[in-house]
Amino acid sequence: MDAAWEPPEDDAVVGVVAEEADRRSAVADSLEASFEDRGRTVVRGSAATLSKADASVLVAVGERALSALARESPDVPILPVGENVGLESVAVESVADALGVILSDTARVRPRPIFEVTLEGERYRGLFDVTLVTAEPAKISEYSVRSGDEPVGSFRSDGVVAATAAGTHGYASAVDAPELSPALEAVAVAPIAPFATHTRQWVIPPGFELRVERDEGPVALVVDDRSVRSVPVGSPVGLAFEDELRTLVLPADC
Repeated sequence: MDAAWEPPEDDAVVGVVAEEADRRSAVADSLEASFEDRGRTVVRGSAATLSKADASVLVAVGERALSALARESPDVPILPVGENVGLESVAVESVADALGVILSDTARVRPRPIFEVTLEGERYRGLFDVTLVTAEPAKISEYSVRSGDEPVGSFRSDGVVAATAAGTHGYASAVDAPELSPALEAVAVAPIAPFATHTRQWVIPPGFELRVERDEGPVALVVDDRSVRSVPVGSPVGLAFEDELRTLVLPADC
C-alpha cells in the first residue's frame, strides 16, 4: 500500500546510483546544474556506498541500479529513472523536474517486495525475478515447485522463472508468465521452454521452493541480472518476501 512521502525539512541530499559511470555522471551533472543555489546537494556513487550515506532520496538510473539497491536495502526512498519495465519511472531528461515535484511534498511511496533467496545456507536478494536455468543450450532438466509441504507441480524444461509483480513485465513475460498487479503479494512461476506443450503456470504466495529433480547438465541460479551459483540436484531453493524497496511515485498529472 502506498504511503505519504515526507520530504526533508532541511537541505536535501540526492544520491545518484547507476551501474554505468557515464550515465551516473550525466544525471548527476544535470541535477547539479538544476539545483544550483537551491540548497540541494547531489552525491554520486555505488549502491553499496550511497545506501549507507546520509541521503534524503536516491535516484536509480536503470534496472541494474535498482537491483543493486535491492541487495543493499537502503533506508531512504528511491526514484526509478530510465526504462524500467514494470515500475513507474521518469525519463532521464525529466529527472530534475521530477525531483522538484518530489521535494515539494507531492509524491507517494510505493513499497516493492524483495526476494530473499536461500540455497544451502547462502542468501541472495532480488527485485525482479529468480531463474533456474540449464547452463548449456538444449539441455532439458526436471524441476519441481513446492509450497509448504505440498507439491505444486513438476515439469521438464530448460529452466523455471519466478517473478515479482515488477518482474512479470520483464523476462518472465517472454515465457508467458502471468502479469501481476503490485497490489498482490504473490509470485508468478513459469517453466522456460517446457518439454510438454501444455505445462501449467502458477500464481502462488511467497514462501515456496524450487528444486532441480534431475539434470542433464549444470543448472545456474540467476537472481535478477546476476548468475550467482550452480544448483545441486535435490537442494531446495527457497523464495520468500523478507523486505521491501520503497520507490517514489509521482502524481498522475505530473
